Amino acid sequence: MDWYCLVFNSGEINGAGSAQYLYEKICEGDFSLVGDIDIIDNLYNELMEKNFKITADKGPGFIVIGCSLEDADFIDDFISGLCKKHKLSYYEPQNMRYQF
Repeated sequence: MDWYCLVFNSGEINGAGSAQYLYEKICEGDFSLVGDIDIIDNLYNELMEKNFKITADKGPGFIVIGCSLEDADFIDDFISGLCKKHKLSYYEPQNMRYQF
């Protein structure tokens, strides 16, 4: 897996810099800045129904998703759209792109 993104629920994040900080904290196992919410489960279930070649590591209030670089553009667009639909935040660390 060469490409990663983060779907999350947090009232603490207000831009790409703080989203990068959150991403690093989650990768270190610190989930204190995210809040668990049912819509994370809804997005996760919808994503898993698609049978994409991805990894999806779900925790309380977040999902870290990975895929091969060759699938990244498609997965990026799809997950970004899912986040808008479910009103969740999205962060793509390779380009430091944050979407609320």
